[in-house]
Amino acid sequence: MPKPEYKILPRALDTMVPITEEPTALTGPVAEDKKNVRVVGHSDLSGWGDTFQIQVRDGLAYVAASGANGHNGLTILDVSNPAKPKVVNQISDPPGARTHKILLVGDVLYTNSEKRPESDDPELIGGMRMFDLSDPADPRLINYIETEGRGIHRPVHDRKRDLLYCSGFKDGCRGKVLWTYDVKEPASPELLSQCWIEGQNEGAGETPSWNFEELGWGVWLHEANPFGDYATCGFWNGGIAMFDMADPRRPEFKWRHNPHETHGWPGCYHTFLVPPGSDFAIVVTECVTMNCAHPPAFVTFYDMRNPLAPLPISTFHPYEIDPDSMRPKDDYWCQLGARYGAHNVWLDMTAKDLMYICWYGAGLRIVDWSNPFRPKEVGHFIPAGNAERWFTQSNDVFVDTSTGLIYLGDRWGLGLYILEFTG
Repeated sequence: MPKPEYKILPRALDTMVPITEEPTALTGPVAEDKKNVRVVGHSDLSGWGDTFQIQVRDGLAYVAASGANGHNGLTILDVSNPAKPKVVNQISDPPGARTHKILLVGDVLYTNSEKRPESDDPELIGGMRMFDLSDPADPRLINYIETEGRGIHRPVHDRKRDLLYCSGFKDGCRGKVLWTYDVKEPASPELLSQCWIEGQNEGAGETPSWNFEELGWGVWLHEANPFGDYATCGFWNGGIAMFDMADPRRPEFKWRHNPHETHGWPGCYHTFLVPPGSDFAIVVTECVTMNCAHPPAFVTFYDMRNPLAPLPISTFHPYEIDPDSMRPKDDYWCQLGARYGAHNVWLDMTAKDLMYICWYGAGLRIVDWSNPFRPKEVGHFIPAGNAERWFTQSNDVFVDTSTGLIYLGDRWGLGLYILEFTG
């Protein structure tokens, strides 16, 4: 059986394809489609509409803009009455940088500042910003860390060890690497180390073991998550990898596994997460092309009972997949004029939680993975389109464990949905 066809080469950049640029078979807005989900509330974010990452705490929702509609910055909503979310603040950011990732660490709000490749602003230096949340509805900038290259892409907090794992650029390296900070003092992070997989540091004379022409430009870190003393990493087109972080000042590379390289599976490895209390990992790739130009991204479950020899045991797709093409058997999903496939998963889940994951054009999928050998979908929500946005590009999901409510954001402008799982 040949490897699946890639109609365009895998690419590194998370290109923000403009709305309506791709052909679509749709003739009007899609209808809402849901199972075991109730819509509690909705906000258009006072016209901003496009969301990227969401954090919720103490009745406030913090929503970073995707930039798709020309808005850059942060929207803060009062969601104490989730049926009537109210925008209480909006902070605009300069368009030359992507500030689309946010993270709450104690009373400090972190946002990335990743200089866009096309930006020609010589005064803009990539990095990461810290905001004081003494007044939670009115963040105050208190620190800015300048970094190498174009800056930081995504920060993830290891709460048990007070470490911050960031994907960020490093001079001399091809793409993003792992930056590790000590954040015992959240307002003043201390850089402990930088590490990468062998072959990334071309400036130091390293030679990659992979073929760029086959894999595309991007073999770089997207995201790192804590797993005990390890960091589990998703490397764009480079698969999953693990570093021993027992001494975070001296990371030790352990292994890399890449079904994209060996079998042609979707390549943009986004998240490698071992939820607390579990011996199994959730590995998510991200869909980066329109109309299934690549095989759509999906979820693979790994047995991590031997953390030095991970074993894939099952996959999850919401709709049936043809094993030859690795595309959905229902052509509808490949004719939306948009992305269809996996993206962000709720990172704060534990072994006892359901998996909540965004599937771009197929909305939010809710999965019972209590038996990771046989994951089972138990609910979904596909938002209705409107006259301007015919379909969803569901982008990020956050579950507020204090209320059980689900917050779902749309990349292209359909706003923020507040949902309840009723299954």
